[in-house]
Amino acid sequence: MQSVEMTSNESPRSDRGSATVEAVLLAPTLMVLLLFVIHLGRWSSAEARLRTAADHAARAASLVHPSRMSSVARNAALDNLVAAGLTCERFAVSAAILHQSDPRVVEVALECDVARAGLEALAVTPRRLSASSSEVVDRWRTDS
Repeated sequence: MQSVEMTSNESPRSDRGSATVEAVLLAPTLMVLLLFVIHLGRWSSAEARLRTAADHAARAASLVHPSRMSSVARNAALDNLVAAGLTCERFAVSAAILHQSDPRVVEVALECDVARAGLEALAVTPRRLSASSSEVVDRWRTDS
C-alpha cells in the first residue's frame, strides 16, 4: 500500500454542510413518496367501501318493487358512502333485474371517481372505481 503524504499547504476536505445538502435534496422526494403512498391507501380503502355500498344497495333493491329498485339502490348506496366517509367527484348507480325466471336476481353497479382532496401536488387524474353486487329478489316482500 502506498501512503499518501500531505504537504503543508494541503488541507483535508471538509464534509461540513453535506447533511444539509442531502436533506434539501431528499425532503421533496420523500414528501412526494409519502403523498403517493397516501393516494394508494385512499384507492384501496375506497374500493372496499364502494364494494360494501354495492352490497347494501343490492340488498335494499331486492326488498322493494321493481319500479322502485333504482331509487332505493341509489339512496342506500349514497347513505352507505356518506356513513363510510367516501367522497366521490362523480357517482353513478344502476340497478337491473338479471333473470326474469324464478328466482329473479337484481344487480346493482356503482361507479365513483375518487376525490383527490389534499393530493394536488401529485397532479393525479381522477381514478374511476366500480363495484357491483347481486341479490336474489325477496319473493315475500310486502309490496309485490
